[in-house]
Amino acid sequence: MKTDDILPVRRVRRALLLGQVATYHVIARTAGQAMLFGDLEKEMFRSQMRAVALFCGVRVLTFCILDNHVHLLVEVPAEKPELTDKELLRRSAALYGGKERSRHALRLETIAEALAEGGAARDRMRSLLIRRMSDLSMFAKLLQQRYSIWYNRTHDRHGTLWSGRFKSVLVEGKGLPLALVAAYIDLNAVRAGIVKDPADYRWCGYAEAAAGVRAATEGVCRIDGDSDPKRAFARYRLLLYVKGYAQGAGKPADATIPEELMREARERYGTLTPFESLRHRVRYMTAGAVLGTGLFVERWFHRHETSFPKRVTGARRLRGGDWGSLRSFRDLRKDT
Repeated sequence: MKTDDILPVRRVRRALLLGQVATYHVIARTAGQAMLFGDLEKEMFRSQMRAVALFCGVRVLTFCILDNHVHLLVEVPAEKPELTDKELLRRSAALYGGKERSRHALRLETIAEALAEGGAARDRMRSLLIRRMSDLSMFAKLLQQRYSIWYNRTHDRHGTLWSGRFKSVLVEGKGLPLALVAAYIDLNAVRAGIVKDPADYRWCGYAEAAAGVRAATEGVCRIDGDSDPKRAFARYRLLLYVKGYAQGAGKPADATIPEELMREARERYGTLTPFESLRHRVRYMTAGAVLGTGLFVERWFHRHETSFPKRVTGARRLRGGDWGSLRSFRDLRKDT
């Protein structure tokens, strides 16, 4: 298998893109959909998310943390990094240098001692750490495990916190597909009826970007494809508010951004076709397996068409609105 192959996953629940930068929409839910996350819990998840991302070299483009599930849009590097011992220690400090430790976790002093010792001990430690980097599954595993340890200790709780492993959708990392999935994530609190304006929900990437948080602002620039933060934020805000104004399928009419906010965004930043007719709440964002332009999805399919003998083509049109060139690998007949 070539290193740049896209790997199909059993039942097409998870697709990985190797040998090049890849973007994924990651979803993790609590066991039994229990409403376990209050303000403190959401703050800790955000803190641990940033720490694990720094260690793994994964870029969080945006996110939303709700009471019983989380959404992340992450960009994973193409290859394992080549790091100096100093940089390896810096990254390790983000994950293993805190006061909250598991008896199973590495300790920063142990890492430093092994690197300073040199020889076989240094090589083993470097290999152990670098294997955990630039990998979607390892990023999600470390985050879920470390958060579970903190949560159970804090609440004197035992047992499974998460409803199994995370779900993910491979997303084309540019243009319309990337922007739509990002907006889907940032609008979750609006669609849940928690806030009217996503800028008011402190546990999402858009609100952090609006507040000037550097990592979130860089995420918006990456989503928009413009290195200028002001231009990128303006365009993304317009997309977000126009999209959030459209009523989602199966959602009450008040689970939308108010018309006055949408109109204010349009007056300030202009029109936004073809997004005007798009609906927000569609399963393709969370269950489409692969989401992108027709060319992106077809390339995935043709590399692995032997795994799908009953199919002639891979790309499927999205239902429920005018989605332009956007396609999904899975044909989902019902919006949620």
